[in-house]
Amino acid sequence: MPTASCVYPQSNQTRRTIAEELRAIVANRQQSSSFYLDTLESQSHDELPFGIDREGEDHHQGLARTHQLSDGSIYFFLSHSETDSGDRGNLMQFRYSGPTRGEHVVSTHPLTVAPLIHGVLETAEQHPCDMAFLPDVNNADAGYLFLAEQNTHRLGIYHWVPSKPLELRGYISPATLSGGPNLVFLDRVGDRYYLGIAYVDDKSGKVELYTASPGELFKGCTPGVIDIAAFRPASPESTFPFPVSHDASQVHLIRDVSGGTFLLAFRGDPPDKEDATDYVDVHEVVFSPFGVKPRRDSIHIFLPSGKTSFANTGTHYVDQRGRLLISSSYRWSEDEGPGDSSFVSRVDECPS
Repeated sequence: MPTASCVYPQSNQTRRTIAEELRAIVANRQQSSSFYLDTLESQSHDELPFGIDREGEDHHQGLARTHQLSDGSIYFFLSHSETDSGDRGNLMQFRYSGPTRGEHVVSTHPLTVAPLIHGVLETAEQHPCDMAFLPDVNNADAGYLFLAEQNTHRLGIYHWVPSKPLELRGYISPATLSGGPNLVFLDRVGDRYYLGIAYVDDKSGKVELYTASPGELFKGCTPGVIDIAAFRPASPESTFPFPVSHDASQVHLIRDVSGGTFLLAFRGDPPDKEDATDYVDVHEVVFSPFGVKPRRDSIHIFLPSGKTSFANTGTHYVDQRGRLLISSSYRWSEDEGPGDSSFVSRVDECPS
């Protein structure tokens, strides 16, 4: 009897070039939609006496989302930094079960509230930041969350299924970075997975590149079974220049219809401000040999009015039709949720 083939996870390719997709995001700004994450009062904006603002300290930092599951729901992940001495950062998951148009969420009145599922996971890291989500094999309702830990200097890998809390599977500790990491990207390109763990400051940027073959990473092609040790430093070189703005809060790999691969860097100007002007910087990525090229474009993205910004969080998703979706959330929880939801964080999702 022949062995059944394995469906290894990979992002969807955009239906148009990356430039056309981003221009469509701008043109379709009125089609953006919103919903709430049911976050915590303890994650709201804390103001000290005498009007002293704690801007840029404890705050939401990383955002990621899953594909649409077999029951129609979509899960969103949010990391929250807790920077006071002795505090631990938070990692949360929320189940969106409201209406969708394809895999794009649809605004309701009042806005749909995605409940917090399985409570808050405290991380050993005070400042969990950028995240990448990789679905599981065979299109299962499961996957893996890769979380950059800036102060403990490592990348945490969590297994996710809707029915259980996130389960830590292990860490990768980059050996050659001078700090961080504060950025992470991951996808399958051709017959290899490429995992980039990066640190960028106001002086320079470096990325430590790891690769893995699908068969080694997912031995036995069984959902929930991943061999983190399959990610090995690229050879003969594993550390490369990373010419991304030090103001970028998130980076994401994307493949477009041309067959090219690009790195999207999300940033707000000024950084760390709720009312920042939002940009997506585009960098071409090549693999033979590997390199991230200098920024070739910077697109001003218009999020719906309010307190969402790439200075806070940002993520992207390409749906099965090849449509690009870009999302951001509040920097802090706000006491504006409908009904009993109280403190929430709005997510805005912009379609191409």
